[in-house]
Amino acid sequence: MIPFWGIRLFYLLPIEPLNVSSVINIPLKKIEFLSENSRFTTRVADSVNEDLERARSIKDTAERTGLSWSSCKRIHKRYLKKKIYFNLGQASHIAIDEFSIKKGHKYATVVVDLDTKRVIWVGKGNTVREVNRFFKLCGTEGCKQIKAVAMDQNAGFATCVNKYCPNAKVVYDLFHMVYNFGRLVISAIRLRLAYENKNKNDDNAYSLLKRSRFLLLTKNSNLSEEKRIKLNDILSFYHDLYAANELKELLLEVFHAHSKEESESLWDEWVRLALQSKVQEITKFAKVQNRRYRDGITNSGIYRIRTSVLEGINNKIKVLKRLAYGFRDAFRGNAYV
Repeated sequence: MIPFWGIRLFYLLPIEPLNVSSVINIPLKKIEFLSENSRFTTRVADSVNEDLERARSIKDTAERTGLSWSSCKRIHKRYLKKKIYFNLGQASHIAIDEFSIKKGHKYATVVVDLDTKRVIWVGKGNTVREVNRFFKLCGTEGCKQIKAVAMDQNAGFATCVNKYCPNAKVVYDLFHMVYNFGRLVISAIRLRLAYENKNKNDDNAYSLLKRSRFLLLTKNSNLSEEKRIKLNDILSFYHDLYAANELKELLLEVFHAHSKEESESLWDEWVRLALQSKVQEITKFAKVQNRRYRDGITNSGIYRIRTSVLEGINNKIKVLKRLAYGFRDAFRGNAYV
């Protein structure tokens, strides 16, 4: 079947008879217009691929072309395998992050060139083995050209960078740092104080703290005048929250430094103030961050790079999944990305 102006055309090809009994090696006759390793013509295959590039839905393409769902999938998968290939290019500043494939903690890993905002590679899962596979694809020379890698605080990913890329610096992302501080410190303090008030039968204080989560997590300069007054009222009653709020604002300055030395100086001062607060949640967070991630945090003074580009790409991936009503084939999903 060949589509022609919306009309289905069928070619009937005569088959030349062969005397099998007299032929030892039966030759295969090559049909010029037949797609490679396929039962369909190149024109049908091109029509299916063009339609899928626009529609992204195999079901719709199958209905329009009159082919089965599995046939359309095979044609397009063969096309993608020819079109998609690994190419590091001139990438020197990259970002690594994971995105969710489906429910049940199923993830994939994506690597992006931060200078061109191009997706370089997508891997199955979010394990160290997958990231190792990416750097092996880069080769020795490719790994040498990488200067900086932005990521969240995933110790496994950082180990891979240090192992394969001798010239690369690991840079931890500001967003994830602030998010972890809000989750492990501010929210933890807020809930502790809220339940202390509940045990004292102070329902008003308990209700106020339970409803102040976003107020405490938001950057102070982004609050309206009314909310800022409300925040000051809460901080004036609770020393622990006041200390956490001050450190939250100072943490941003570390990532806005203009040199490694300035960033190290600001970070050391931040850790000193955190330990002086004597608040358990704050001191624990500061000690862990300083022991495990100090170098990656202060590298932000050299390379002002973030994983925010990847977060935007992850949103586009979600849109792709919705357009396709989910991908049954991991290869096709990764190829679209």
